[in-house]
Amino acid sequence: MAGHFVNDDMRIGSCEGQSSGQIHIKDQKFGNVEKQSTIFTGKNFEAIIGMAYPALAEKGVLPVFDEMMKQSLLQNNVFAFYLTSKANESQGLKSDLTLGYYDRAKFTGNVHWNDIKFKYMFGVELNDILVNGKSTGLCEGRECLITFDSGTSLMSMPSFATEALNKQGVPTANKAVSCKNEKQFGELTLVIGGKKYALDNDEWMFPAQSAAMAQSEAKMMTFRKPGPLGPQIVAQVDSDDLVESKPEEGMNAQIESEESRLVKGGPMKCGSTIMQMNIAKQMFLVGDVFMRKYYTIFDRENDRVGLANASTNQKVQNLSNNSKDSETTDDQDLAQKQSKK
Repeated sequence: MAGHFVNDDMRIGSCEGQSSGQIHIKDQKFGNVEKQSTIFTGKNFEAIIGMAYPALAEKGVLPVFDEMMKQSLLQNNVFAFYLTSKANESQGLKSDLTLGYYDRAKFTGNVHWNDIKFKYMFGVELNDILVNGKSTGLCEGRECLITFDSGTSLMSMPSFATEALNKQGVPTANKAVSCKNEKQFGELTLVIGGKKYALDNDEWMFPAQSAAMAQSEAKMMTFRKPGPLGPQIVAQVDSDDLVESKPEEGMNAQIESEESRLVKGGPMKCGSTIMQMNIAKQMFLVGDVFMRKYYTIFDRENDRVGLANASTNQKVQNLSNNSKDSETTDDQDLAQKQSKK
């Protein structure tokens, strides 16, 4: 990637006339990409805006949110993500990013706040990881940190963690294991700041595939809950008996039929969405899959991250109920019209 740094004014909000106001950032410095062979294909996005601390930015560049803080553009130095799936969006539930506040209508229950221990990304305390209710012991005798990244679809763990999981028979994206089916691994639970955050089996496991299929030419392990695949989804399965994980054209994971992935009576292989990636201080990282389930608030004013149960499931249920009510009303109207005839 090559280009030059330039400065220009930047405006956010009110593009569709739905925002209450426009944020005008003056003299923002950013990189103008002129040559690249990586992620800017023109099909998925046209820019990346980093929201982490200045320590992660290029030298001499103040990130966009820090410029907002410096220029006193927000009522509160807070931003929050409400992420939904493509299926949810088709039902009218759109993802959003709020700047200067967080939206109480987007979550249920209380916000659990976690102090930031490492101001690089948003590193907060990770106490433990449970698989199927059992502690993996990954954080025993060491300080574990976890961060939250909307630019990553799945999750990543440092190499010491993925290797330990593999020894315990827990699959990762880099190492599949023999299994009966993916359901045997149950939930994956992250204990963050003393509170448990569970991911359902189909939110962290790929569907099991026959060992024969896994050994064939780079078949893709597909994910049951399609979502956006950001630029950091680069995990590859690299040995002969494993399965490659990669996005398809249009950056959407596809759902594979049961018939195409199962061979009756044959040995099975299971892999998960846990990628191996070593980042600063060996932080663990969760992305969109986690953030769709848990509303995530980044509070730069107090250097903390808030997590709460996203209200998506309740909103989907309400939409479903409203749809059923509408169908019932339509049926009643039709019945009344027919009776009059």
